[in-house]
Amino acid sequence: MSHPVHPGKTALVTGGASGIGLGIARVLLDAGLHVIVADVRADHLETARAALAEAGDRALFLSLDVGNRDDWQRARETVEERYGRLHILCLNAGVGLLGSMIDSDEADWMWSTIVNLAGVTNGVDALLPHMLAHGEPGHVIATSSMGGLIVANDGGIYSSAKFGVVALMEELRRALAGTSVSASVLCPAAVNTNIFDHVRMRPEAFAAKSVPDERMLEEAEAFARGILSHGRSPLEVGEMVRAAIAADAPYVFTDSAVRPTLAARYNALLASVGA
Repeated sequence: MSHPVHPGKTALVTGGASGIGLGIARVLLDAGLHVIVADVRADHLETARAALAEAGDRALFLSLDVGNRDDWQRARETVEERYGRLHILCLNAGVGLLGSMIDSDEADWMWSTIVNLAGVTNGVDALLPHMLAHGEPGHVIATSSMGGLIVANDGGIYSSAKFGVVALMEELRRALAGTSVSASVLCPAAVNTNIFDHVRMRPEAFAAKSVPDERMLEEAEAFARGILSHGRSPLEVGEMVRAAIAADAPYVFTDSAVRPTLAARYNALLASVGA
């Protein structure tokens, strides 16, 4: 099947105004595509507008809350009115919510699930029928995480949604076999982004029952940034995504060093099954 990474084609990237999303958007713009940079944060959209200014009118900046189905309907209308056809859908928006499952509350589960999982299902529901209907080569790629395959000590809430993204995209790829559209899932390890600066971005509707004091918050953010600063750059990940779409790869991993950890998990599963 031919791939859609060609000049003049159109892509939409959620969470596209910072981090991995911005890296993907820049790479696709550099490849000559039109890119709709969608994000819920107005400040990030303004920063992205400046960062991608050289792309001119090939970059369109769109306010989009991935958990809001009305926003997705408006996104589809924007695609059809402005470009006619969408070829690449990058469902990348996510929040890094870590912490004890025992101490969590309904707002923690709702926020993580709505953004990290429903943000993907809503996008597929809104735009996959359009992509299938026009019949040109298309691709849907969703950002899960290594947390979608392995659960960290404090990552139960996050991984519950991210495991769902992996399952969704694996089945979607199977369901799309033989059509003009394919699907992949991105499972990043450490990437130099703001994914864990989540407390300051948390909507009032999903306010936490307790918020750490400013000093604790700054220390946690500094710790996360320190770890992630040693990871891949968002631009490197964007190049990996472009290459994966062109090759129609089912999975995209950003770091081969995860192989032993993956092997250990699946060996443990096989050992539990028995002979």
